[in-house]
Amino acid sequence: MNNQLPPCAGACPVHTDVRGYLAAITRRDYLEAYRLIRANNPFPSVCAWVCQHPCEDACRRAEIDAPLSIRALKRFVVEAVGPVLHLPTVPDSSRKITVVGAGPSGLTAAYDLARCGHQVVVYDRLAAPGGHLLTSLPAYRLPGEALRRDIESIKAAGLEIRCGLEVGRDINLDRIRECSDAVILSTGLWLGRGLNLPGFDHPEVLKALPFLQAANSSEKPAVGNRVIVIGGGDVALDAARTALRLGAAEVGVVCLEPREEMPAHTWEIEDGEAEGVIIHAGCGPVELLLENVVISGINARQVLSLFDREGKINPVYEPDSLVTLPVDTVILSIGQAPDNHLLEGFLPETHSSGPLPVAAASHVRGVFMCGEMADGPGSTISAIASGRRAAVLVERYLKGEVGAPYEPPLAVIGPLPGPVAEKIPRSERQEMPQVPPQERKKNFAPYEQGLDEASACLEAGRCLKCGLGATIITEKCAACLNCLRLCPYGVPEVGGHARISVEGCQACGVCAAVCPAGAINLACLDDKEFLRSLELFSINKDVVVFAGQGFCIDKAGQAAFDKDPALARVRLVEIPTADALRLEWLLKVFENGAAGVAVVACGAGRRRHAEGNATVEGVISRARNLLQAAGISPERLFFCRPGEDDDVSGLLKDFVLQLT
Repeated sequence: MNNQLPPCAGACPVHTDVRGYLAAITRRDYLEAYRLIRANNPFPSVCAWVCQHPCEDACRRAEIDAPLSIRALKRFVVEAVGPVLHLPTVPDSSRKITVVGAGPSGLTAAYDLARCGHQVVVYDRLAAPGGHLLTSLPAYRLPGEALRRDIESIKAAGLEIRCGLEVGRDINLDRIRECSDAVILSTGLWLGRGLNLPGFDHPEVLKALPFLQAANSSEKPAVGNRVIVIGGGDVALDAARTALRLGAAEVGVVCLEPREEMPAHTWEIEDGEAEGVIIHAGCGPVELLLENVVISGINARQVLSLFDREGKINPVYEPDSLVTLPVDTVILSIGQAPDNHLLEGFLPETHSSGPLPVAAASHVRGVFMCGEMADGPGSTISAIASGRRAAVLVERYLKGEVGAPYEPPLAVIGPLPGPVAEKIPRSERQEMPQVPPQERKKNFAPYEQGLDEASACLEAGRCLKCGLGATIITEKCAACLNCLRLCPYGVPEVGGHARISVEGCQACGVCAAVCPAGAINLACLDDKEFLRSLELFSINKDVVVFAGQGFCIDKAGQAAFDKDPALARVRLVEIPTADALRLEWLLKVFENGAAGVAVVACGAGRRRHAEGNATVEGVISRARNLLQAAGISPERLFFCRPGEDDDVSGLLKDFVLQLT
């Protein structure tokens, strides 16, 4: 079995088993998919809405057509299953842990430690848990119900959350430390940075975080007709799009970076532009203009160069490039800072000059830090990862161990070879349906509408199953060249024995089916478990249908069979591709009493795998000869390779009726 992570899991800060839960979706086993999503992440509902999905950036499917819609599939799963609150009971360790800050990082650390049996109390100065997820993210990006669902699941682990109490003011941190076996500080970054340029100290210049927090409250902030947001990150785009929803007629974003280098994610920029946000990229403010102490405009210049020789931001402007942008409301979004004056005695001296090492330990024994106060600004999933690392540090500390455990370098599967990528059938990415931009900017309602079941199964079926391909048992391999001759991707290399690269293998199973020595295993298919499942399918004189994944995930799959009483006896068995079919599988189901067997090869429009030298027809022919020799009618074995528009369920229905 290959031990390298698929790139999607390698890119995820918590290494979610993306490959596993996409496979569960194709089987329509949504509870298993949810279990895999939540295994490393107590915020599955939140991440289904706001995760920046680095997994999609790493997806090898992008080298063929387009990456998987992984975040959309996560949302489909969490909404299909709903919250799962039933957790196994763990023994009480009698250890007491206090977490300061109920944002995603602090709550993750608290959840993991509660699952270890510790007594965990979380304090937060806000009226409800969630941190920036609760107060700063616009409702169109994260509906409150998604956050509440995850927090209820977190609380089900047995931890206690006490809100409306600020540690350092309402509760003495020294006292908390004395009563706790360990303390985790995770108070986040709540202050916005100012701009040291003429006029920008005006009292009506807003800062992005307080502006977004006010927009999330019952009393919405007032904005003028013309709004300029200074900054180029995701928070700046949130502020700009929020200003549109608050009634601004014209909203612009002014940022130093060229558009292609803006720190905001591409989809955030594109969504903002679709709603009417104007991007002034490569442009820097130099002065705020006032008329009778009222904000009237911004003078800005085009940036000639952004960094100095030491790599620090030090913009140099184009001469004679001064432009004046009329504006009524200015919002600054140029960085965040901590508000830790109540905790200073517990923070390292270096904390004021920049981020700490991830999940760092304080200079005070038994005090740890995580989240933005340790790592600096980042994504929700990065905060979750930081919380998990802090929990590991605390658990080791409680056991008398020092520092983080040794972790070997991450081994991730490499890029898809070009010749292989060219042979993989293309398939259209299923995009998340959205409310049209002109409609959605009228209010704060969420505008992403979610995938339906058919689209979700089709999209999950585009997964390449990276790393679940063929492995060679070298002592069995006779170097017969069958795998090389029949692989539809040309991946095997044969010398003294066959070699199949993990980067190139597409887990189609053809090589394993044709290997006369049984020297090839398929990581995505456990032979013993598979044969046991065939026994269960065939003992009731059912009709067993072997079909490639391309058929199983579309509307003609088992779900369609369940609606037709004539097809109630059909049991669908998914295999990677029909050409992976093995003779022993066919004989096994007849041996165990199947009334009949059908094999559906993926025709045009349904294929997941490239066409090679098809082997399935030869397997069918040999099986029919053996059945006839055993006194079993060969007509009980049906085979078809349907076209894109063929009614496969109709063909199978005719076959089932013929058997009766």
